[in-house]
Amino acid sequence: MSYSVKKARFAALVSCLMFASGGSAVQAQTAVTMALPAQSLLFAPAYIAVERGLFREQGIDAKIIYVAGPGVIPAVLGKSADFTLISGGIQVAAAARNQKLVAIANTQDRFTTDIIVRKPVADKLGSMASAGALDKVKALKGLTIGIDAVNGLPHSFLRYLARKAGMNPETDFTITALQPQAMVAAMKSGTIDAMAFSPPFSLTAVADGGVMWVSGPDVDLPEMKTFPYNVVLVRPDHCQAQAAICRGFVAALRKAVALMKSDPTASLAALGKTFDKMEPGALKQSFEIFAKYARSDLELTDDMYRNVVSFDRISGIIPEDAKVPPAGELYSPASAN
Repeated sequence: MSYSVKKARFAALVSCLMFASGGSAVQAQTAVTMALPAQSLLFAPAYIAVERGLFREQGIDAKIIYVAGPGVIPAVLGKSADFTLISGGIQVAAAARNQKLVAIANTQDRFTTDIIVRKPVADKLGSMASAGALDKVKALKGLTIGIDAVNGLPHSFLRYLARKAGMNPETDFTITALQPQAMVAAMKSGTIDAMAFSPPFSLTAVADGGVMWVSGPDVDLPEMKTFPYNVVLVRPDHCQAQAAICRGFVAALRKAVALMKSDPTASLAALGKTFDKMEPGALKQSFEIFAKYARSDLELTDDMYRNVVSFDRISGIIPEDAKVPPAGELYSPASAN
């Protein structure tokens, strides 16, 4: 056997041994837990980053757990999770209750929550189908509407529109909290009259015979543009102690958003592992919505902060006179760059 062949085999053996023993040839992985409030394509960047190994490229072994709606906030504060992705509206509401988390990135800046109604309801409302968003919401008075969690983003979206329409959302609707799949089933069976949620489940409800009543991206109200719709949150001191992990976490999400924009096919293939029971057409249609409004720079701005505080006050998530921390205490994108 020649010297060069022996040398190559020896090098390969050393490489294998280093891999097996966790040596320097393999990047060390830090275990990180990410709490999500629901299984939704809103969190496509996170799913893609996991499935495509983008977190692992940054030395992060990311595990996803689900904690319904605003429950992700105490999960992070209590250190059951290191990161969460949720609406900036929920972040501000929590901060007003002295549950302060810090946003280090924002993956989307437009509302993509929809309101779907059962076809018999839409037929009964008739000409209201062509009305504006606020009149359409007013027409739902007295109905039973499904949401994923009380005080969660879909619930706050419904309350915001209702208040803008001059309604009392606490008494003018009957609210039922259900998991997304159960919401779609309840719509189909007639247990609820309408639902407020995001794709792909809103589109699945339409495919099952529901009617798109209000499309979030089409609502033209000032507090909706531009909006911190999906912020990445950490404990206030987390990125000081784990600076490299915070930078790597955001870098992985940024690559995932870039992939969503540049390679829909690869992105859909990654998402198909999470949404394997979703009808492919609905998954593709949903992905296109979220990819359109995904924010490539993951930026957080003063305008976003002003809009989200206004939204929270109008929707009633926080009292109109509630004190909230200034933007500088809630937004810290520099800590992840």
